[in-house]
Amino acid sequence: MLALSSLGATVVAAAIAAGPAGTAFYTPPNPMPSAPHGTVIWARPFSTSQALPNAASNTLVLYHTTAVDGKDRAVSGTVAIPNGTPPAGGWPVISWAHGTTGDAPACTPSWDTPTGPVHDYLGPIEVVLDKAVQAGYAVLQTDYQGQGTPGVHPYLIGVAEARDTIDMVRAARQIAPQLSTRWVAMGHSQGGHAVLFTTTTASAWAPELQLLGGVAEAPGAFISPFIASLTKGDKPTPAFAYGALFMEAAASVDPSVKLDQILVPRALAMVPQVLDRCSGALYGADSWGGLVPAASFRSDAVMAPLLRVAAQQDAGPLRPGVPLFIAQGSADTTVPQASSDALDKALCAGGATVRYDVYTGLGHRPVVPASLNDALEWVGARFAGRPAPSNCGTAPTLHGP
Repeated sequence: MLALSSLGATVVAAAIAAGPAGTAFYTPPNPMPSAPHGTVIWARPFSTSQALPNAASNTLVLYHTTAVDGKDRAVSGTVAIPNGTPPAGGWPVISWAHGTTGDAPACTPSWDTPTGPVHDYLGPIEVVLDKAVQAGYAVLQTDYQGQGTPGVHPYLIGVAEARDTIDMVRAARQIAPQLSTRWVAMGHSQGGHAVLFTTTTASAWAPELQLLGGVAEAPGAFISPFIASLTKGDKPTPAFAYGALFMEAAASVDPSVKLDQILVPRALAMVPQVLDRCSGALYGADSWGGLVPAASFRSDAVMAPLLRVAAQQDAGPLRPGVPLFIAQGSADTTVPQASSDALDKALCAGGATVRYDVYTGLGHRPVVPASLNDALEWVGARFAGRPAPSNCGTAPTLHGP
Protein backbone atom coordinates (compact mmCIF):
# COMPACT_ATOMS: atom_id res chain seq x y z
CA MET A 1 0.00 0.00 0.00
CA LEU A 2 1.09 3.59 -0.54
CA ALA A 3 1.87 5.17 2.82
CA LEU A 4 0.33 8.55 3.54
CA SER A 5 3.62 9.95 4.79
CA SER A 6 5.40 9.15 1.53
CA LEU A 7 3.52 11.87 -0.32
CA GLY A 8 4.03 14.76 2.05
CA ALA A 9 1.01 17.03 2.01
CA THR A 10 -1.06 14.72 -0.18
CA VAL A 11 -3.80 12.80 1.57
CA VAL A 12 -3.85 9.43 -0.17
CA ALA A 13 -6.99 7.37 -0.20
CA ALA A 14 -6.74 3.94 1.37
CA ALA A 15 -6.12 0.83 -0.72
CA ILE A 16 -3.99 2.45 -3.42
CA ALA A 17 -1.06 0.22 -4.33
CA ALA A 18 2.45 1.62 -4.62
CA GLY A 19 3.55 1.34 -8.21
CA PRO A 20 6.83 -0.30 -9.21
CA ALA A 21 10.00 1.68 -9.74
CA GLY A 22 11.32 2.76 -13.10
CA THR A 23 9.50 2.27 -16.37
CA ALA A 24 7.82 -0.89 -15.04
CA PHE A 25 5.35 1.56 -13.51
CA TYR A 26 3.77 2.12 -16.94
CA THR A 27 3.00 -1.55 -17.61
CA PRO A 28 -0.27 -2.44 -15.89
CA PRO A 29 -0.93 -5.78 -14.22
CA ASN A 30 -1.78 -8.59 -16.62
CA PRO A 31 -4.64 -9.24 -16.54
CA MET A 32 -5.57 -5.71 -15.57
CA PRO A 33 -8.13 -5.68 -12.78
CA SER A 34 -11.54 -4.48 -13.85
CA ALA A 35 -12.53 -1.08 -12.47
CA PRO A 36 -14.52 2.00 -13.51
CA HIS A 37 -12.80 4.57 -15.68
CA GLY A 38 -10.83 7.04 -13.60
CA THR A 39 -9.91 4.43 -10.98
CA VAL A 40 -6.30 4.43 -9.80
CA ILE A 41 -4.29 1.27 -10.54
CA TRP A 42 -1.27 2.36 -8.53
CA ALA A 43 0.74 5.46 -7.65
CA ARG A 44 4.08 6.53 -6.26
CA PRO A 45 5.91 9.75 -5.36
CA PHE A 46 7.30 11.60 -8.35
CA SER A 47 10.52 13.59 -8.24
CA THR A 48 12.03 13.70 -11.75
CA SER A 49 12.56 16.86 -13.78
CA GLN A 50 8.88 16.96 -14.68
CA ALA A 51 7.81 17.29 -11.05
CA LEU A 52 6.63 20.83 -10.32
CA PRO A 53 9.25 22.29 -7.95
CA ASN A 54 6.88 24.55 -6.03
CA ALA A 55 4.26 21.89 -5.35
CA ALA A 56 3.80 20.49 -1.87
CA SER A 57 3.82 17.03 -3.46
CA ASN A 58 4.04 15.37 -6.85
CA THR A 59 2.57 11.94 -7.53
CA LEU A 60 2.87 9.66 -10.55
CA VAL A 61 -0.30 7.68 -11.14
CA LEU A 62 -1.51 4.89 -13.42
CA TYR A 63 -5.27 4.88 -13.92
CA HIS A 64 -8.08 3.28 -15.90
CA THR A 65 -9.82 4.84 -18.85
CA THR A 66 -12.06 3.50 -21.58
CA ALA A 67 -10.77 3.51 -25.15
CA VAL A 68 -13.03 4.41 -28.07
CA ASP A 69 -13.49 0.68 -28.75
CA GLY A 70 -14.89 0.27 -25.23
CA LYS A 71 -11.86 -1.56 -23.87
CA ASP A 72 -10.24 -0.78 -20.54
CA ARG A 73 -6.91 0.98 -21.01
CA ALA A 74 -4.22 2.12 -18.58
CA VAL A 75 -3.07 5.75 -18.70
CA SER A 76 -0.34 7.47 -16.73
CA GLY A 77 -0.25 11.00 -15.43
CA THR A 78 0.92 13.23 -12.62
CA VAL A 79 -0.71 15.11 -9.75
CA ALA A 80 0.83 18.27 -8.24
CA ILE A 81 -0.71 19.68 -5.05
CA PRO A 82 -0.18 23.31 -3.91
CA ASN A 83 1.40 24.26 -0.63
CA GLY A 84 -0.78 25.47 2.21
CA THR A 85 -4.30 24.72 3.34
CA PRO A 86 -6.93 24.04 0.68
CA PRO A 87 -9.78 26.54 0.48
CA ALA A 88 -13.34 25.62 1.34
CA GLY A 89 -14.50 23.07 -1.19
CA GLY A 90 -10.97 21.86 -1.90
CA TRP A 91 -8.10 22.86 -4.15
CA PRO A 92 -9.31 24.18 -7.53
CA VAL A 93 -8.17 21.87 -10.30
CA ILE A 94 -6.52 22.44 -13.69
CA SER A 95 -6.26 19.32 -15.84
CA TRP A 96 -3.52 20.00 -18.40
CA ALA A 97 -3.42 18.35 -21.84
CA HIS A 98 -0.04 18.55 -23.55
CA GLY A 99 0.90 19.23 -27.16
CA THR A 100 2.37 16.81 -29.69
CA THR A 101 5.40 14.88 -28.46
CA GLY A 102 5.14 11.61 -30.37
CA ASP A 103 4.20 7.98 -29.73
CA ALA A 104 7.51 6.42 -28.69
CA PRO A 105 7.90 5.67 -24.96
CA ALA A 106 10.61 8.32 -24.61
CA CYS A 107 8.08 10.96 -25.73
CA THR A 108 5.92 10.44 -22.63
CA PRO A 109 5.84 13.69 -20.62
CA SER A 110 6.25 12.06 -17.22
CA TRP A 111 9.34 10.22 -18.53
CA ASP A 112 11.03 13.49 -19.48
CA THR A 113 14.55 14.34 -18.35
CA PRO A 114 16.70 17.45 -18.89
CA THR A 115 18.35 15.68 -21.82
CA GLY A 116 15.18 14.01 -23.08
CA PRO A 117 14.11 14.16 -26.75
CA VAL A 118 11.10 16.41 -26.05
CA HIS A 119 12.48 18.47 -23.17
CA ASP A 120 12.82 21.51 -25.42
CA TYR A 121 9.02 21.61 -25.43
CA LEU A 122 8.17 20.11 -22.05
CA GLY A 123 10.72 22.06 -19.99
CA PRO A 124 9.18 25.49 -20.67
CA ILE A 125 5.69 24.05 -20.24
CA GLU A 126 6.60 22.83 -16.76
CA VAL A 127 7.74 26.36 -15.84
CA VAL A 128 4.28 27.61 -16.82
CA LEU A 129 2.47 24.86 -14.90
CA ASP A 130 4.64 25.47 -11.85
CA LYS A 131 3.35 29.06 -11.81
CA ALA A 132 -0.18 27.69 -11.83
CA VAL A 133 0.52 25.49 -8.80
CA GLN A 134 2.09 28.51 -7.07
CA ALA A 135 -1.16 30.36 -7.78
CA GLY A 136 -3.02 27.75 -5.74
CA TYR A 137 -4.22 25.29 -8.38
CA ALA A 138 -3.80 21.54 -8.23
CA VAL A 139 -2.22 20.78 -11.61
CA LEU A 140 -2.92 17.40 -13.19
CA GLN A 141 -1.20 16.16 -16.34
CA THR A 142 -2.32 13.16 -18.35
CA ASP A 143 0.25 11.44 -20.55
CA TYR A 144 -2.59 10.19 -22.84
CA GLN A 145 -3.30 6.59 -23.76
CA GLY A 146 -0.42 4.76 -25.42
CA GLN A 147 2.24 7.22 -24.30
CA GLY A 148 4.41 5.14 -22.01
CA THR A 149 1.59 2.64 -21.55
CA PRO A 150 0.84 -0.25 -23.93
CA GLY A 151 -0.96 0.33 -27.20
CA VAL A 152 -1.06 2.95 -29.95
CA HIS A 153 -1.52 6.57 -28.87
CA PRO A 154 -4.83 7.77 -30.40
CA TYR A 155 -3.33 11.05 -31.57
CA LEU A 156 -5.96 13.73 -32.26
CA ILE A 157 -8.78 11.28 -31.61
CA GLY A 158 -10.91 13.75 -29.69
CA VAL A 159 -13.02 11.42 -27.56
CA ALA A 160 -9.94 9.48 -26.41
CA GLU A 161 -8.05 12.65 -25.49
CA ALA A 162 -11.07 13.99 -23.62
CA ARG A 163 -11.55 10.80 -21.61
CA ASP A 164 -7.87 10.80 -20.62
CA THR A 165 -8.16 14.41 -19.47
CA ILE A 166 -11.38 13.86 -17.52
CA ASP A 167 -10.35 10.55 -15.95
CA MET A 168 -7.13 12.22 -14.79
CA VAL A 169 -9.33 14.32 -12.49
CA ARG A 170 -11.18 11.29 -11.18
CA ALA A 171 -7.90 9.51 -10.48
CA ALA A 172 -6.33 12.55 -8.82
CA ARG A 173 -9.25 12.88 -6.41
CA GLN A 174 -8.60 9.32 -5.25
CA ILE A 175 -4.96 10.22 -4.66
CA ALA A 176 -5.84 13.55 -3.03
CA PRO A 177 -9.42 13.79 -1.73
CA GLN A 178 -8.80 17.44 -0.80
CA LEU A 179 -9.17 18.35 -4.48
CA SER A 180 -12.34 20.14 -5.50
CA THR A 181 -14.92 18.57 -7.79
CA ARG A 182 -14.78 21.86 -9.74
CA TRP A 183 -12.17 22.01 -12.47
CA VAL A 184 -10.97 23.60 -15.68
CA ALA A 185 -9.40 21.86 -18.70
CA MET A 186 -6.37 23.59 -20.19
CA GLY A 187 -4.09 22.54 -23.04
CA HIS A 188 -1.84 23.50 -25.92
CA SER A 189 -1.85 22.43 -29.58
CA GLN A 190 -2.90 18.75 -29.52
CA GLY A 191 -3.89 19.48 -25.94
CA GLY A 192 -6.04 22.38 -27.12
CA HIS A 193 -7.84 19.88 -29.34
CA ALA A 194 -8.29 17.68 -26.26
CA VAL A 195 -9.76 20.63 -24.35
CA LEU A 196 -12.29 21.34 -27.09
CA PHE A 197 -13.56 17.76 -27.00
CA THR A 198 -13.47 17.71 -23.20
CA THR A 199 -15.94 20.61 -23.09
CA THR A 200 -18.53 18.48 -24.92
CA THR A 201 -17.81 15.22 -23.09
CA ALA A 202 -17.14 15.96 -19.43
CA SER A 203 -20.65 16.31 -18.00
CA ALA A 204 -21.77 12.92 -19.30
CA TRP A 205 -18.45 11.10 -18.74
CA ALA A 206 -17.97 12.22 -15.12
CA PRO A 207 -21.23 13.77 -13.89
CA GLU A 208 -19.96 14.03 -10.32
CA LEU A 209 -17.38 16.59 -11.48
CA GLN A 210 -18.16 20.15 -12.52
CA LEU A 211 -16.20 21.43 -15.50
CA LEU A 212 -16.22 25.23 -15.37
CA GLY A 213 -14.47 26.04 -18.65
CA GLY A 214 -11.72 25.26 -21.10
CA VAL A 215 -8.51 27.07 -22.09
CA ALA A 216 -7.35 26.07 -25.58
CA GLU A 217 -3.98 27.49 -26.63
CA ALA A 218 -3.17 27.29 -30.35
CA PRO A 219 -5.59 24.37 -30.62
CA GLY A 220 -5.55 21.86 -33.44
CA ALA A 221 -9.09 22.18 -34.77
CA PHE A 222 -9.59 21.20 -38.42
CA ILE A 223 -8.15 17.75 -38.89
CA SER A 224 -9.88 16.61 -42.09
CA PRO A 225 -8.85 19.65 -44.18
CA PHE A 226 -5.27 19.16 -42.99
CA ILE A 227 -5.20 15.49 -43.97
CA ALA A 228 -6.78 16.27 -47.34
CA SER A 229 -4.21 19.00 -47.97
CA LEU A 230 -1.35 16.54 -47.56
CA THR A 231 -2.44 14.69 -50.70
CA LYS A 232 -1.65 17.86 -52.65
CA GLY A 233 1.52 18.94 -50.84
CA ASP A 234 4.34 19.16 -53.38
CA LYS A 235 7.23 19.96 -51.01
CA PRO A 236 8.66 18.14 -47.98
CA THR A 237 7.33 19.53 -44.72
CA PRO A 238 7.82 18.67 -41.04
CA ALA A 239 4.03 18.86 -40.72
CA PHE A 240 3.78 15.52 -42.49
CA ALA A 241 4.80 14.01 -39.15
CA TYR A 242 1.44 15.12 -37.71
CA GLY A 243 -0.26 13.39 -40.61
CA ALA A 244 1.70 10.21 -39.98
CA LEU A 245 0.81 10.21 -36.28
CA PHE A 246 -2.84 10.76 -37.11
CA MET A 247 -2.93 8.06 -39.80
CA GLU A 248 -1.45 5.56 -37.34
CA ALA A 249 -4.06 6.58 -34.76
CA ALA A 250 -6.94 6.42 -37.23
CA ALA A 251 -5.93 2.92 -38.31
CA SER A 252 -5.81 1.87 -34.65
CA VAL A 253 -9.39 3.01 -33.92
CA ASP A 254 -11.05 2.12 -37.22
CA PRO A 255 -10.10 -1.12 -39.02
CA SER A 256 -11.47 0.23 -42.30
CA VAL A 257 -8.48 2.62 -42.40
CA LYS A 258 -5.80 0.51 -44.09
CA LEU A 259 -2.46 2.26 -44.46
CA ASP A 260 -1.21 -0.18 -47.10
CA GLN A 261 -4.12 1.01 -49.27
CA ILE A 262 -3.23 4.65 -48.69
CA LEU A 263 0.56 5.01 -48.73
CA VAL A 264 3.21 4.12 -51.28
CA PRO A 265 5.83 1.57 -50.16
CA ARG A 266 8.45 4.18 -49.25
CA ALA A 267 6.06 5.97 -46.89
CA LEU A 268 4.60 2.73 -45.58
CA ALA A 269 8.11 1.61 -44.63
CA MET A 270 8.39 4.69 -42.40
CA VAL A 271 5.27 3.92 -40.36
CA PRO A 272 7.26 1.98 -37.70
CA GLN A 273 9.22 5.19 -37.01
CA VAL A 274 6.04 6.65 -35.55
CA LEU A 275 6.36 4.16 -32.69
CA ASP A 276 10.11 4.64 -32.28
CA ARG A 277 10.76 8.37 -32.66
CA CYS A 278 9.57 11.49 -30.91
CA SER A 279 8.16 14.47 -32.77
CA GLY A 280 11.46 16.27 -33.39
CA ALA A 281 12.98 13.20 -35.03
CA LEU A 282 9.85 12.64 -37.12
CA TYR A 283 10.22 16.16 -38.51
CA GLY A 284 13.68 15.27 -39.88
CA ALA A 285 14.80 14.81 -43.45
CA ASP A 286 15.39 11.09 -42.82
CA SER A 287 11.83 10.67 -41.63
CA TRP A 288 8.39 12.00 -42.50
CA GLY A 289 9.75 15.53 -42.80
CA GLY A 290 11.83 14.43 -45.78
CA LEU A 291 8.94 13.06 -47.80
CA VAL A 292 6.91 14.92 -50.40
CA PRO A 293 3.40 14.37 -49.04
CA ALA A 294 1.57 14.14 -52.37
CA ALA A 295 4.06 11.58 -53.67
CA SER A 296 3.58 9.48 -50.54
CA PHE A 297 -0.05 8.63 -51.28
CA ARG A 298 -0.95 5.91 -53.75
CA SER A 299 -2.56 7.06 -56.97
CA ASP A 300 -5.47 4.75 -56.10
CA ALA A 301 -5.40 5.55 -52.36
CA VAL A 302 -8.51 4.53 -50.46
CA MET A 303 -8.91 7.82 -48.60
CA ALA A 304 -12.60 7.80 -47.68
CA PRO A 305 -12.27 5.88 -44.37
CA LEU A 306 -9.33 8.02 -43.25
CA LEU A 307 -11.10 11.26 -44.12
CA ARG A 308 -14.24 10.05 -42.34
CA VAL A 309 -12.29 9.45 -39.13
CA ALA A 310 -10.55 12.80 -39.57
CA ALA A 311 -13.87 14.62 -40.00
CA GLN A 312 -15.06 13.16 -36.70
CA GLN A 313 -12.14 14.96 -35.03
CA ASP A 314 -12.92 18.40 -36.47
CA ALA A 315 -13.69 20.84 -33.66
CA GLY A 316 -15.73 23.40 -35.58
CA PRO A 317 -19.03 21.50 -35.25
CA LEU A 318 -18.63 21.04 -31.48
CA ARG A 319 -21.11 22.63 -29.10
CA PRO A 320 -19.18 23.24 -25.85
CA GLY A 321 -21.22 23.08 -22.68
CA VAL A 322 -18.95 25.54 -20.85
CA PRO A 323 -17.16 28.81 -21.70
CA LEU A 324 -13.91 28.78 -23.67
CA PHE A 325 -10.80 30.93 -23.73
CA ILE A 326 -8.78 30.56 -26.94
CA ALA A 327 -5.24 31.95 -27.10
CA GLN A 328 -3.44 32.20 -30.45
CA GLY A 329 -0.13 33.60 -31.69
CA SER A 330 -0.35 35.70 -34.85
CA ALA A 331 2.97 34.34 -36.16
CA ASP A 332 2.14 30.66 -35.52
CA THR A 333 3.04 28.50 -38.51
CA THR A 334 2.03 25.20 -36.89
CA VAL A 335 -1.55 26.20 -36.09
CA PRO A 336 -2.00 29.38 -38.15
CA GLN A 337 -4.16 32.18 -36.85
CA ALA A 338 -6.57 31.54 -39.72
CA SER A 339 -7.40 28.20 -38.11
CA SER A 340 -8.30 29.72 -34.75
CA ASP A 341 -10.16 32.55 -36.50
CA ALA A 342 -12.31 29.95 -38.25
CA LEU A 343 -12.73 27.95 -35.04
CA ASP A 344 -13.89 31.03 -33.14
CA LYS A 345 -16.39 31.86 -35.87
CA ALA A 346 -17.75 28.30 -35.96
CA LEU A 347 -18.07 27.95 -32.20
CA CYS A 348 -19.69 31.35 -31.82
CA ALA A 349 -22.16 30.52 -34.60
CA GLY A 350 -23.08 27.44 -32.61
CA GLY A 351 -23.90 29.50 -29.54
CA ALA A 352 -20.69 28.99 -27.53
CA THR A 353 -19.34 31.57 -25.11
CA VAL A 354 -15.83 32.29 -26.38
CA ARG A 355 -13.14 34.77 -25.40
CA TYR A 356 -10.60 34.80 -28.22
CA ASP A 357 -7.22 36.52 -27.70
CA VAL A 358 -4.41 36.92 -30.23
CA TYR A 359 -0.80 37.55 -29.20
CA THR A 360 0.89 39.64 -31.86
CA GLY A 361 4.15 38.33 -33.30
CA LEU A 362 4.22 35.11 -31.29
CA GLY A 363 4.64 31.61 -32.65
CA HIS A 364 3.24 28.26 -31.63
CA ARG A 365 5.09 27.56 -28.40
CA PRO A 366 5.65 31.10 -27.04
CA VAL A 367 1.90 31.69 -26.81
CA VAL A 368 1.76 29.39 -23.77
CA PRO A 369 3.86 31.51 -21.38
CA ALA A 370 2.65 34.75 -22.97
CA SER A 371 -1.01 33.96 -22.30
CA LEU A 372 -0.52 32.52 -18.81
CA ASN A 373 -1.55 35.58 -16.80
CA ASP A 374 -4.61 36.16 -18.97
CA ALA A 375 -5.52 32.48 -18.80
CA LEU A 376 -5.16 32.30 -15.01
CA GLU A 377 -7.22 35.48 -14.60
CA TRP A 378 -9.93 33.91 -16.78
CA VAL A 379 -9.73 30.61 -14.89
CA GLY A 380 -9.93 32.40 -11.53
CA ALA A 381 -13.08 34.17 -12.65
CA ARG A 382 -14.70 30.83 -13.51
CA PHE A 383 -13.98 29.48 -10.02
CA ALA A 384 -15.26 32.75 -8.54
CA GLY A 385 -18.56 32.29 -10.37
CA ARG A 386 -18.33 35.49 -12.39
CA PRO A 387 -20.05 35.64 -15.81
CA ALA A 388 -17.80 34.48 -18.63
CA PRO A 389 -16.82 37.16 -21.15
CA SER A 390 -17.37 36.73 -24.87
CA ASN A 391 -16.04 38.63 -27.86
CA CYS A 392 -18.05 36.61 -30.35
CA GLY A 393 -19.06 38.79 -33.24
CA THR A 394 -16.14 41.16 -32.78
CA ALA A 395 -12.43 41.09 -33.50
CA PRO A 396 -10.22 39.09 -31.11
CA THR A 397 -8.56 40.88 -28.23
CA LEU A 398 -5.01 41.77 -29.28
CA HIS A 399 -1.93 41.65 -27.04
CA GLY A 400 1.54 42.95 -27.71
CA PRO A 401 2.96 45.41 -30.23
